[in-house]
Amino acid sequence: MLEKTKIFLHSAAFCVNILTFTTGIAMSWSSPSLPKLSSTDPDINPLGEPITTSQESWIASLPSIASVFGTIIAGLVADRIGRKKTLLFFSISFLVCYIVIAFAKSVTTLYITRFLIGISCGSTLAVLPSYVAEISEDSNRGVLGCIMGIMGSSGYLFVYAIGPFVSIRTFAFLQVVPILIFYLIFVPFIPESPYHFLANDLRKEAEDCLRKIRKPGEVERELAYLIDVVKENKSKNWRDIYSTKAARKGLIITCGLLAFQQLLGFMAVLSYMQTIFEATGTSIPSNTASIIIGVVQIISNVLATILVDKLGRKKLLLTSNIGCTLSLTCIGTFFFFNQNEYDTDTIFWLPLLSLVIFFVSFNFGYGTLPLTICGELFQNNIKSLAASLSTFVCLSLSFLVTLCFPYLENALNMTGVFAIFAVASVFSISFVVFVVPETKGKSFKEILDILGD
Repeated sequence: MLEKTKIFLHSAAFCVNILTFTTGIAMSWSSPSLPKLSSTDPDINPLGEPITTSQESWIASLPSIASVFGTIIAGLVADRIGRKKTLLFFSISFLVCYIVIAFAKSVTTLYITRFLIGISCGSTLAVLPSYVAEISEDSNRGVLGCIMGIMGSSGYLFVYAIGPFVSIRTFAFLQVVPILIFYLIFVPFIPESPYHFLANDLRKEAEDCLRKIRKPGEVERELAYLIDVVKENKSKNWRDIYSTKAARKGLIITCGLLAFQQLLGFMAVLSYMQTIFEATGTSIPSNTASIIIGVVQIISNVLATILVDKLGRKKLLLTSNIGCTLSLTCIGTFFFFNQNEYDTDTIFWLPLLSLVIFFVSFNFGYGTLPLTICGELFQNNIKSLAASLSTFVCLSLSFLVTLCFPYLENALNMTGVFAIFAVASVFSISFVVFVVPETKGKSFKEILDILGD
């Protein structure tokens, strides 16, 4: 029975994270699509004329700024209608917008659809970590949380492996498939969070849910524990997010981690992957390099999932920091040599190796753990709001970094841009060492006690 429970929990986490897969596609869609939209060939560019630098930056960055609104709306809705219904509702725009993109003939249409897709991305990022944390056990919460990183990376690989080789219309239709699979599995088989049922005085529904995700001998004990947690949380209100020490500290930790996640330049590199490789001038084709990095991201996320509940969150974050700092410094150095016309033929492999190390390092910690930790640090009554506020910070910075990247490149060259990312990575090391606690294997009550000390 234990094995059946584990299988069900992992299946549920995988299913709900199909939305993360779709979010990964949305966030990296611009990498193979922008070169097509910049083409003068009408057989390649459905818009009929090349896009400008300004249009390019907005097409790439609109999902990030729209995600900010998605996190706010989802945070308000999730506690009222539940995590499951919220995810279902906001997934609709994924389906509709990809169909519209398939027939898009204007930049305005792309702006609107990319914005609406971004709202769905934000709702997914705000609600999904809490949902997964609430159905998980203390012993496997880290592993199930890290599935989010694996599915996101799988979405990136899907884009890098298929996007460059098919038309924008064909690619849009292909993106509809995972959403349909999500509906077919998630709607009939995956339960609502037991926390949500108990928060709305639906004890029988919560008990039925627990019978699906816990061993029979653990249901009554888990139900009693959750009733106590929810009862304690109901005696508080949303203002506790700034009135209690534990909530304030939790918010600082999650906002800090998600801010550094973006300041390392991950989303900018993701969105402009092909452009960056073309700028290196190396003999390695940009499409091949993007696919290699996509594969590496999945492998590194799988390793992080295996290690997260063995080594702990903090060690993985520090490992991530060190690897990101070294790799960003190396690629910045390569661009410096290129910019100053040094012979780089003998080190043509350095940009690809540096970005491989960057993505491996990033996914070992910052790619998977901030949202996992976000689902662990807050009481149930403020968890959705805290996740929304944290994700608001993350996506606002993601928007700014992605929007400004082409302008920073023009002003500072690639050397200056990667130097900024490397400096941010150095500062993030201090943040992890002095601010972030270890949450491995601890219950929600134990974590809140640590934050409240």
